[in-house]
Amino acid sequence: MVDAHTLNILTHVATGGLALLIGLIPLFSRKGGRLHRWSGRTTAGLGLVVLASAILAVVLFKPPAPLVAATLTAGYQYLSGLRTLSLTRHGPRFPDTLLAILGVGMALLIAFQMGQGNASWTPAIGYTTIGYLLIMTAYDLSRPLWVGVWYRRVRPLDHGVKMIGFYFAMLSAGAGNLLAEWQPLSQVLPSAIGMAVMVGFILWYSLHPIQRGVVRQT
Repeated sequence: MVDAHTLNILTHVATGGLALLIGLIPLFSRKGGRLHRWSGRTTAGLGLVVLASAILAVVLFKPPAPLVAATLTAGYQYLSGLRTLSLTRHGPRFPDTLLAILGVGMALLIAFQMGQGNASWTPAIGYTTIGYLLIMTAYDLSRPLWVGVWYRRVRPLDHGVKMIGFYFAMLSAGAGNLLAEWQPLSQVLPSAIGMAVMVGFILWYSLHPIQRGVVRQT
């Protein structure tokens, strides 16, 4: 018989691997195109299962705090990135502010528990992850202050960067768990690649402003 913990792990790993595989398509396909929309929705659906199984593990099986921080960061990018798609007629509203405040509160709560890390998921990894999340929430909380510019010029970037971040957060957490003997490199390297991809996406978008209208319709 397969116990609940093993079943949850198998579900998490299987859906995570499939999400990483299909998630390559929206990363490289034409933004706003049919293939991008289909693969993006499929990846988002699989990502929801991945996050749900991760949250279940946090609640029932007490993973180390740095791994919880990675789950929180991935989940925040997922929710905030998808939420941006619904902001087609206005900028961020109260639910977006509330989500960011909740992210800050949970990040600080996890930070106080960071001493419970282990050899694979060290407190240093956890604090770095929390720092990244706090920078992201600070950006999200600032958006109402420059909402006009954000809506006209930044909204498509907001969605793209956060979903790239979610993808590489999954990859980083998966590699960190499955290749624990290679920690911290197995966890840090995917994160570093993800940051490089985010920067590359921003630069590419800046050089191709004609794509703004296309991305806005995703």
